Amino acid sequence: MSIFKRTHRYPRSANILKSSIPTGRSIYRFVALDLDGTTLNTKHQLSKRNIAAIRSMVEKGVGVAIATGRSMSGIYEHLETLQLPYPIPVLCLNGALALKGTCDGKTQPLFTDPVPKDLVSQVVSLGQETGDMIQFYVDDKVYALPLNEEHQVLMKRYQVLTGHPQTQLRDVKELKSIGQPAKILLLTNDADGLMEKAKNRFGNKLHLVRGSPEPFFVEFLQKGVCKGTGLLKLCQVEKIDPSSIVAFGDGDNDMEFLQNAGFGIAMKNAREVTKDKADMVLPYTNDQDGVGRQIEDMLSEGSLVGCDNLDNGHSLEVSKRTEFEHKTAMMK
Repeated sequence: MSIFKRTHRYPRSANILKSSIPTGRSIYRFVALDLDGTTLNTKHQLSKRNIAAIRSMVEKGVGVAIATGRSMSGIYEHLETLQLPYPIPVLCLNGALALKGTCDGKTQPLFTDPVPKDLVSQVVSLGQETGDMIQFYVDDKVYALPLNEEHQVLMKRYQVLTGHPQTQLRDVKELKSIGQPAKILLLTNDADGLMEKAKNRFGNKLHLVRGSPEPFFVEFLQKGVCKGTGLLKLCQVEKIDPSSIVAFGDGDNDMEFLQNAGFGIAMKNAREVTKDKADMVLPYTNDQDGVGRQIEDMLSEGSLVGCDNLDNGHSLEVSKRTEFEHKTAMMK
């Protein structure tokens, strides 16, 4: 299956690595992966096929990044499972925070875009009015304010979905004292109703995201912050050409992400609004190894190739390649 490239309009930096685009077919050198509903199955695990495909492309010098609504604390276990031989860019909190992460839990901050202080109190007030549970994401930690049994159920449901450890707080005063959040969540049993109230309250002052893949929360981010803008900012920091990126996603929070990549791929299980923004919709779900299958196909047909001249850690040196092959052989 050949992959054809659409035309993008965004500023290019002179020192950003450009892809080599032969006539009739595009070459991609980097893969950006959403986690929940995309690379992870419905058990929130990486399948053997997806692991093998990701390792195979990395071994061939293809760059990889993770882009997710999760905090870094909900990503470590998957980096450990992948056992990649170098730090990879991780776009957390739907674009509000970016780091480089390793399989042994080390991180290097790249950038953060927190919720403006004057709007934090307004989001908290909305949560108090609706009776929904409030979550703050500050640095690498998740803070929750469960005030009743319903909140406890929602908090546990979110724990199962993301694997995030959550620090429980006693009251709003304690919540407001922990620092400026990069993201705020309101966990609810009526996500659509809450989304409507949030739109009426904030208009375009904040970026609002309906929870995905399970709609029981609404996310509040700084205006203009999303996976799509986060991806472009990450590209500037890491000197990656956005047109060289293949992005995989499934949820509402992936729409701009898929559009801003060189080629956006939606899962079969993706929301219809997300499929409409994608260049391609896979015939496979996240439980059918859709990501792994597509990576295999693109490597086989030559539309996904490695970079030999990257100096920012995305290409493998001979020693790292040997180490990677050894680790892969040991884990088979």
